[in-house]
Amino acid sequence: MNKNGIRIKPALLMALSVACLWGNAYAVEGGKSLYLLGKRGPVAGLIPKPGWYVTNDLYYYDGDSNQEFPIAGLLNKGISAEAQVNVLQATWITDTRLGNGRLAIGGVVPYGHVKIEADATATTPGGTTLGGGVSDSLTDVGDPALAASLGWRKRDGDLFRAWNIYSTVFIPVGAYKEGRIANMGANRWGLDVGTAFTFGNFKKGREFSGVLGITFNGENDDTDYDSGNEAHLELTYKQHLPSGFSAGLVGYYSKQFTSDSGGPKVLGNFKSRVGGIGPEMAYQFKAAGRSMGLDLRWYHEFDAKNRVEGDAVFLTFSVPLQPDPPPAK
Repeated sequence: MNKNGIRIKPALLMALSVACLWGNAYAVEGGKSLYLLGKRGPVAGLIPKPGWYVTNDLYYYDGDSNQEFPIAGLLNKGISAEAQVNVLQATWITDTRLGNGRLAIGGVVPYGHVKIEADATATTPGGTTLGGGVSDSLTDVGDPALAASLGWRKRDGDLFRAWNIYSTVFIPVGAYKEGRIANMGANRWGLDVGTAFTFGNFKKGREFSGVLGITFNGENDDTDYDSGNEAHLELTYKQHLPSGFSAGLVGYYSKQFTSDSGGPKVLGNFKSRVGGIGPEMAYQFKAAGRSMGLDLRWYHEFDAKNRVEGDAVFLTFSVPLQPDPPPAK
């Protein structure tokens, strides 16, 4: 965005936008989703120009709940969860066009630490809960994800529009053990499909982006627990400022629309939901001939049901591996 001293560097837009292609986290079994709510943020609809891009998220989460949750074959109540995860993502924007849209492919690998505390931790075949308080923690690799996206863009004067469709496959090879309440992996396959958009005004420096998706959850073969499917919405509204700074609001809402099955009968019709909202601020800069960016987002959660509720923080660093193209003459 280039008037009144406001400008978004094209290469940085490319680097930031690859974060909108996929996410990764934990399971509905256990009160969390495979899809990492909040990972897709600003410029969510934009597919960059061809090249390689790297995005690294430092993710922190702290939440709790007094509800009962099935985790790794155990029934737990009074959950407190804390996680610090590094999510490394590489994206290749190809020269391939399908239906005049640009194709992007890539993958994500999470590595981090999770700590879970619970009040009750076991259920007998007859449904009786046994045991007292327990605490467990783990530092290991989570479930990786592979994704593909197809995107389009259009500009009319100062107005810019970009949109894409995407799919993400979650691969259950992360650290997981039945009976352990702290796991980095979910031990089941998952598929997330959806669409994203970005509307921008280059003169006024304003941006509005959003993502709407559905996560289809598979069955945990070790526990025979089949998590239900979820819908999620993420929105960003921000103002780009002079000198590379920008600030705005971000939010998400997720709601499970099919029930879990295979869990303890005491759970009944087990569906989850949660919302989150908070501030976002970013800084664009150039180093080593490349436009880079830092983006900080904080989501305070609300309206949680059948999952933990707390605060999520992202610090995202984005960079293209190839140098910026020379300025047009």
